[in-house]
Amino acid sequence: MSTTQFDLLRMFSARSIAVIGASTTGSKPSGQPLLHLRNLGYQGRVYPVNPRYSEVFGWPCFPDIAALPEVPDVALIAVGADHVVHHLEACGRKGIYQVIVITSGFAEMGGDGVAAQQALVDMANRYGIAMMGPNCQGMISIGQGFSLGFGAPYGLQYRKGPISMSSQSGAWGNTVLMLANEAGLGFQNYQSTGNEAQTTSLDLVHAWADDPQTGMVVSYVEGFKDAHRIVDVGRKILRAGKPWLLWKVGTSEAGARAAASHTANLGGDAALYQAAFAQAGAIEVTDVQDLADRALALLSPRQPTGPRVAVVTLSGGAGVLLADHCAPAGLVLPPLSATTLDALKQVLPPYAGLHNPIDVTGNIIAQEDKLITSLRLIVNDPAVDMMAVCLAAASGPLGVKLAQWVAEVALATHKPVLVSWTADTATTQAGYDALHEAGVPRYDTPVRCATGMGAMWQFVAARRREAERALEPLLSCSRPLRRQQLASARHDLTEYEAKQLLADYGIRVTAEALAHSAAEAVQQATALGFPVALKVVSSDIAHKTEAGGVRIGLRDAHAVQMAYDDILRNAQQHAPHAIIDGVLVQAMVHGGVEVILGVTNDPLFGLAIMFGLGGIYAEVLRDVSFRMLPISRSEAEAMVREIRTFPLLDGARGQPKADLEALVDTILQLAALAQDLSEHISGIDINPLFVKPNGQGVVAVDALVQIKR
Repeated sequence: MSTTQFDLLRMFSARSIAVIGASTTGSKPSGQPLLHLRNLGYQGRVYPVNPRYSEVFGWPCFPDIAALPEVPDVALIAVGADHVVHHLEACGRKGIYQVIVITSGFAEMGGDGVAAQQALVDMANRYGIAMMGPNCQGMISIGQGFSLGFGAPYGLQYRKGPISMSSQSGAWGNTVLMLANEAGLGFQNYQSTGNEAQTTSLDLVHAWADDPQTGMVVSYVEGFKDAHRIVDVGRKILRAGKPWLLWKVGTSEAGARAAASHTANLGGDAALYQAAFAQAGAIEVTDVQDLADRALALLSPRQPTGPRVAVVTLSGGAGVLLADHCAPAGLVLPPLSATTLDALKQVLPPYAGLHNPIDVTGNIIAQEDKLITSLRLIVNDPAVDMMAVCLAAASGPLGVKLAQWVAEVALATHKPVLVSWTADTATTQAGYDALHEAGVPRYDTPVRCATGMGAMWQFVAARRREAERALEPLLSCSRPLRRQQLASARHDLTEYEAKQLLADYGIRVTAEALAHSAAEAVQQATALGFPVALKVVSSDIAHKTEAGGVRIGLRDAHAVQMAYDDILRNAQQHAPHAIIDGVLVQAMVHGGVEVILGVTNDPLFGLAIMFGLGGIYAEVLRDVSFRMLPISRSEAEAMVREIRTFPLLDGARGQPKADLEALVDTILQLAALAQDLSEHISGIDINPLFVKPNGQGVVAVDALVQIKR
């Protein structure tokens, strides 16, 4: 489904609602939605539907959907699983295009439930209905002051604010909403999505990107059936200037199993999820407090222009703790400029610590002019993008004054100011209020303050990357003949075939030729120049080395002839029924760094490209990076630089720098190949790819292309 087809926002501003299967018993899931609408004072029109009643909670009750006097904006279906599809069809006939199905007993049960859920999807698609659920709890429009769901949390009132949230888990999603509300976050909308049979979490993110009342989106997700859309949806909300906080569970093996049994979603590959989230600019969270800390910072009216932080503290220990947690959050603590240091020396006592983190000492905290002057000098330093102030446990009237002074400084700058402060609330509430009114996020601990600042910079950096990427051209290639050939291929390509394919898309491969006799192998080796390598070529032998089908460093004709015979004999013993195309005679490659490039065509994510250290280290170190396709040049450059072993390519310990430009070119060429052949390939491996010294290019030494069957 796509939100371009449906106006999902209409559901959260509904002026008329139908509840199908309405009950007069407020304790039942079919009665609670009406009771909550009544108790919350919903001002729209409500239409209970049930032939057993003439009235429900004071509203006239209708025998069926066709009897309704108008077409409601949204309908909630609360009937037995066997009857849902009938009522969904009735909604379609009536012209109701927003439907929530709270009934359980579908794909989450397995067996016949899977087919029953597919019948719902087919019916919804037939009539163009946006269907939420089944197996969900409903929705809450905090901004409009009503709910449409069952469970005690749907009868509560929440802080109004700019956050719209969805959750695949019903009960736990309700808990997150309640805890986030207690943490001071304000919400606009909340949607329980359940099985997401048709309308998904990503559809909601897509819709909320266009919602003027939504300033931030939060998603609690167990699995994406439409994971291939993560990057595009994330980029849309980035361009809208709205942070997307994403809480993905089911990343462990046990967690993935639980998620699949709970909502019939596949957990997917954790590495691909993380790559997609990073490309999408989503900010991952792992707990309610983590969510609250990041959201508090991101909702601040001031955002940084860089990652440089000045830490100002009344307590040296708190400053060191905050500084320790800045680096993992992607932040840096720069030294202050000489001009700022000279000015601070005129204000602070000689024993103050002026190295960032800056300890202004406890002796000046009661001196308004000196403290405010110091803070202004620090935050206005050109090397500083944001400032964190640690007020320790200052309480009482002095604590209030300190907070008010910090608020005064914050209001006079465009740079974010954050505070770490744990005080006696009873005596410092006025200080808390002053910080809140000035748009200064306050945290109980320095660690949580660093988390908030990290989220700020992560969002700003993601928006910059997206703006840069959007201006870059994408490399594309079209090889119709290759598509035709692969469409009729009956087996994975041999190394020889795979490298011919790579070469056709501009990727440099080793000089080589296919021999069908020992004499021909000697002739080809002589033409290529010694030394050479020989490899068995057979689509039935995937692991050539294990089969004894590889010889390297052959320096003369006699060695080639002997190796040819050995390779054939070993291959036939290893796989007696294998069809052997011949023996590949290959020029040896010397010098350079061995890396691996690969493409996977994942059922959930679609095409993803991988880069990492290659050769024997690929499986041992697993030092790889992923990107979803398509990718731009800046994205390819970033994936090269983010592996831990990048210094090996960058000239570590006096080694020559590798040809990074040629490497990036090859990544883009492989990406273009994969996209052109996406219908026919399931995977590609180039291992090793030798990255030669700068200016000498790259060369693919071995390759595998798996055909989609």
